[in-house]
Amino acid sequence: MELYKTIPYQCDNLDYEIRVLYENALINVVAFRDNHPANGFRYMVKIPKKLDVLTILQKNPLHELIEMAKRDIQEKRWDRLMSTTIES
Repeated sequence: MELYKTIPYQCDNLDYEIRVLYENALINVVAFRDNHPANGFRYMVKIPKKLDVLTILQKNPLHELIEMAKRDIQEKRWDRLMSTTIES
């Protein structure tokens, strides 16, 4: 996958990166910390092959996926999911 954009993000005094990656007809938005995925969430968009992925990357709906990745970190969604899984 190719890196399209990196968005720095800080939460609870920790530094994160939201990375937007693409390949062919797939776009992925993933949160990273210390060069490793910050959690198990990935936002993937599969677009029709007839559309240009670079054109889609410049659209506003992609911004919503970036904000969702930030909220996952802020709201500690992965931690909550893992704690419920361990308790079960």
